Amino acid sequence: MRVAVVTGGSSGIGAATVRALAREGWTVVAAARRTDRLATLAEEVAAAGGPGRVVPATLDVRDTVSVDALAAAVADAHGRCDLLVCNAGVGGGDLEDRADLDEVLDVLDVDLLGTVRCCAAFADLLARSAPSQVVAVASVAGKLGVGPPGYVAAKFGMVGLAEALDLAWRPRGVAVTQLNPGFVRTEGFPQAWADGTPAARVVAEPDDVAAAVLRVVRSRRRERTVPGWYRAVVVLRHTLAPAWWRIAAATDRPRRRERALRRDRRDRTA
Repeated sequence: MRVAVVTGGSSGIGAATVRALAREGWTVVAAARRTDRLATLAEEVAAAGGPGRVVPATLDVRDTVSVDALAAAVADAHGRCDLLVCNAGVGGGDLEDRADLDEVLDVLDVDLLGTVRCCAAFADLLARSAPSQVVAVASVAGKLGVGPPGYVAAKFGMVGLAEALDLAWRPRGVAVTQLNPGFVRTEGFPQAWADGTPAARVVAEPDDVAAAVLRVVRSRRRERTVPGWYRAVVVLRHTLAPAWWRIAAATDRPRRRERALRRDRRDRTA
């Protein structure tokens, strides 16, 4: 039985990935802080009667002790880890002034350093289970530089980490894949801005990303963008930079207006 660990498994992309892997016959250790949701997810998968199963596990990726304990528990219970999906993440991270520092640091701690902690804790078990794989769920934001600065910095870091680790670990039989979704409708990212507009067509669903996880696990590709057509935007960013920055500045205007409104409200209540 193949064993996968999915962080951030209680909702959104993580929960969809847990379901998809279980349908493929994996034993999936679904890890998150919201263990009540994980228990419900495990019951749902069991009731569906598929070939796989879900094992709920408590995890806070900000806590090194918690991450190390999960890795030890997986090794003790299953003796292997064939797949680690680093999906735990939070949004936000605007950086307008000193008042935003704590939020930015929290985003970096969860999204980037959480991934680092998980990769470090599972490195030896992944190597012993080779051929095995890490899938780092980063973001197109980690390729384009558009969005809240803390979030963008975390995702750029995840992309760089995945590229460097793949070079270092693939000779040991551990492939490391960066999976870069675009706009995805989740609990944390409801994408309400697109509702009722033609832009809704560019918003993907968690199941689309989960399907991409299955594809990269089969192919062991180093990189994948979801939906695939977002890749053209990434190519534009790196081959026609001046044109890209004009487009980026135009698309960021609504977000800048929203930030300005938040600053005004904060100043009035200070």
